[in-house]
Amino acid sequence: MNKPSAKGWCPSTLIPMKSGDGLLIRIKPPFSRLTSRQAQTIAILSERYGNGFLDITNRANLQIRGLSQNTYPLMLKGLQDIGIAGKNEVPDRINLVLCPFIPYQSIGWRCAKMLYDAAGDFPNLPVKFGFAIDCGRKRYLSDISADIRIEKDNSNKLLIRFDGCEKGYVSSEKTFISDILEALNWFSSSQKKELPYKRMHQLLMNIDVPDIYAKTKPQENKKSLNPGFEEDRQVISIPFGQLKANQLLQLADSSQEIIFSVNRCLIIDKIPKLSGEFIKTKNDLRYNVTACTGMPGCASASINTKRLALKLSESELIQFDKSYHLSGCKKGCALQTKSDICIVGENGSYNLLENGFAWDEPKHASLSEVALFNKLV
Repeated sequence: MNKPSAKGWCPSTLIPMKSGDGLLIRIKPPFSRLTSRQAQTIAILSERYGNGFLDITNRANLQIRGLSQNTYPLMLKGLQDIGIAGKNEVPDRINLVLCPFIPYQSIGWRCAKMLYDAAGDFPNLPVKFGFAIDCGRKRYLSDISADIRIEKDNSNKLLIRFDGCEKGYVSSEKTFISDILEALNWFSSSQKKELPYKRMHQLLMNIDVPDIYAKTKPQENKKSLNPGFEEDRQVISIPFGQLKANQLLQLADSSQEIIFSVNRCLIIDKIPKLSGEFIKTKNDLRYNVTACTGMPGCASASINTKRLALKLSESELIQFDKSYHLSGCKKGCALQTKSDICIVGENGSYNLLENGFAWDEPKHASLSEVALFNKLV
């Protein structure tokens, strides 16, 4: 089954989007992190002008929910005051995820700054087009959605690689931006007017990459990021990707900065006591469950995914070695990869499939909740 087309658009701080629970805006934390003060202010603003619920997206962004036409301008002003929202759309549109644990002013940090500074010179790109800067000692971002990957090769040289291509091409700090602009212009000029490709990997499925762009493999040292302790920091996750304002306030009061990263993980200072609302180890079975916004937050959803996720987690039906995707509809917004178990809402009932995407043909259709749980036993 083909993947359904997404509705609406990609929101930003300057372009809100209507959702089932009001207006929604998306914060793209600069350099993938928020200071304690910024996080604290966002939590207060969310409670004051929104409904107090925030989403952690699969591309390390933070969404504020429940705004209205009257409260959105006040929220925007508050975000501009702390340097999170700008006054023009260009820097707000760039999608960039920075490798976790990367030191300030390292080569990856400097590449990120160059991309932010040069965003106004980019050609007109699809709204979901993005960059992953993954040139630390290990590659953490191999599975995150990105179109151009900035990495290192095995000899520690800077590498630019197109998503969907095993090899990239060597660059340097001196030529980095000119190399990026050349790549972006190639992507734009290779488009078909009648059917433009929104992502790099879609383009590469239909045309060959010029040899000059595919010469060198990235370093082989890859690693997954999971809740626990790493690099003298605490890695946590939020159950089912939804954060409450008071939870964000707790983190802001306890950590100097919050780093947003892959697998919907947050990296914070070591906190002696952290409430059970947070996922602190990958052995927490809630970490196996990915759930979209669902009802009532999303008008496309026909089931309450968060309630189902909680009920499923408390039922002892979740298996440690399996991944679970709960999607309010067939679009599968929360997860673009296959899951061992996928539960999809349709007209208020549940479809169930194994080892697939939300938009695949279900193995069992139109199940009641009782029937669904019986199938999972």
